[in-house]
Amino acid sequence: MKLSTKHSPSKRSKGFTLVELLVVIAIIASLAGVSYGPIMRQLRNADVTKATKVCIDLVAAIDNFQLDYGSLPATSTSYPNDDELITTDDPAILEVLMGIDTDVNDRGISYFTADQAKGDRDGLIYNGNDVVSLVDKWENPFSIMLDYDADGKIDVSDLLDIDNPSDSDYEDDRRTTSAVVASPGKDGEFDGKEDSKSW
Repeated sequence: MKLSTKHSPSKRSKGFTLVELLVVIAIIASLAGVSYGPIMRQLRNADVTKATKVCIDLVAAIDNFQLDYGSLPATSTSYPNDDELITTDDPAILEVLMGIDTDVNDRGISYFTADQAKGDRDGLIYNGNDVVSLVDKWENPFSIMLDYDADGKIDVSDLLDIDNPSDSDYEDDRRTTSAVVASPGKDGEFDGKEDSKSW
């Protein structure tokens, strides 16, 4: 008895041909290419939103300090007479708002908290147990303007240190508040395009 090992040429083997696999790969690659732009835009928007939240949280911390103590937090022994620009690469304001500096915040109340930075980005930077700075996703410190002269107005162009406000989105932008906070965003410049701000 003889067994036949011949296969019929009309029967097709199971599996995909090379052409079919290449077509599927091309479709997947084109879908990935089309979705890359919107995904990156959403990630950038999420980073700006997170920095804006920190700006709003800092203003809330300053307002709560002012409600408890009756004055804005000062970072020196003398209280300033005019609006003052403070950046978060000077840890003094952070230490007051976090309840670390008990000379100014004698009750030690923590008005502000933030996550620790990953590397040197997006959070509080520590040196041992000491706060060094608060930075955004792009390693920029936040800028804070406090209304120490108590006129109820802050000129945003002073906060943002803009030489020519008409070249930005901040011309004649005055805020009626005791504190404003901003971060310049990815480009590192206050131009109104990707800035994060508390107002």
